[in-house]
Amino acid sequence: MPSRQTQSAVPDGGSRHAPKCVPAAWFSAIALAVFAACDTPGVMLIDPDVAGGPDTVTFHVQLEDSSLAQALGWDDGVPGAEIQLHRIVDPFQPHVLDTDSAGNAYISNILPGLYKIAAYRLLGAAETGPTGGIVRAFGDGFKQGIGGNAKITMTLAADQPGSLVISEVYDGGGITTVLDYNWAQFAELYNNSDTTVYLDGMLWGSGFGWGGAAVLTCEEQVTFREDPAGVWSQQFHQFPGTGADYPVAPGQAITIALDAVDHSLVDATLPDLSQADFELAGSSDPDNPDVPNMANMGPYIHPLGHGMPMAPNAAVVFLAQRVDVASLESRLTLLARTFMRIPTERILDVRTGQYETPHSDPAPHIPTYYCVNWVNREFDRLEAPWYRPGDDNRSSLHRRVLRTVAGRTVLQDLNVSRLDLVIGLYSPGSLEY
Repeated sequence: MPSRQTQSAVPDGGSRHAPKCVPAAWFSAIALAVFAACDTPGVMLIDPDVAGGPDTVTFHVQLEDSSLAQALGWDDGVPGAEIQLHRIVDPFQPHVLDTDSAGNAYISNILPGLYKIAAYRLLGAAETGPTGGIVRAFGDGFKQGIGGNAKITMTLAADQPGSLVISEVYDGGGITTVLDYNWAQFAELYNNSDTTVYLDGMLWGSGFGWGGAAVLTCEEQVTFREDPAGVWSQQFHQFPGTGADYPVAPGQAITIALDAVDHSLVDATLPDLSQADFELAGSSDPDNPDVPNMANMGPYIHPLGHGMPMAPNAAVVFLAQRVDVASLESRLTLLARTFMRIPTERILDVRTGQYETPHSDPAPHIPTYYCVNWVNREFDRLEAPWYRPGDDNRSSLHRRVLRTVAGRTVLQDLNVSRLDLVIGLYSPGSLEY
């Protein structure tokens, strides 16, 4: 379960990207009165039950599931939802609003521009009668231009336990105290369901995103980024097995290592991945004979010979059910790179993220930073910000714990990486972080 060392996936209160008087925790229970005391330049928060003047931006939050909204008494809107908005061209300084009893919130005098907007609502224990005593979460997120007296509607989707989910991604720590060493990367998958799942033949890959797309405009990329028919990929690995060789029990986590060796021998802050469950096959990396290899099946082979990087260049990573790779549609991008489309019906989970350092602005990442979607909203609604607090090699992105059912942990899956992921200490193969 999350420990006190777990953080939200945004810079902490000590960085210049957060209000100095407010801890930068996404969607923590912070009263509007606290933010009123922050004296944020140019921002005035309005009493949530009072509409503002001509320069007021109005938010309305509703549930996607109208039947559940009616059962919860939220026909007019979602009360007590937290909205956070961040103007993209500014240092990270999110504004936080709470919706009133009719699901509305208001903010005045904010600068116009493109914003990242996310809304979140978690049921309290006393509210779970209509859900059979089950804690549920609801969320939405997107980028949108705001100006003048805009009216913005947010429609919250409910959590879905799904099957296998991406429960952790670790970028290898970047530049360590010894040398520029990038091979300690790993990902963790978790069986979020109540039945056994078999990994045999499944695909683990990176989607069209940051790497290879930075010189194209959003319009030139849109057919690859936002394709509703699937995720486009040039590099993906396949799990071994013929059908039932690699079971994952309910509540079990498995680790995929870039290199399944003890990286702590290089630097003490790096993880020991010698006991990983799988490793990505490469042409020039060490091979651990005790760890099954995952062959690269995509049209691109990474030139460093260690397999597919998992972060930060892999802004989009996905898990998919077994497919006949030979049958996949392939297409050349404007950069003459071949990508293959993994069909939507085979996609199990997608995580999108973007490396955002607490002390840098987004300008160096033009033009891709401003693209509205990394992938189609069917897969993920808003990317998570990823950073390394104090350049700590031990930090990774984890999926939030939502509830416990019959002693089994259920992780949050809203298809909104911005809300689903938090920063904590790496813990390959375990949810104890």
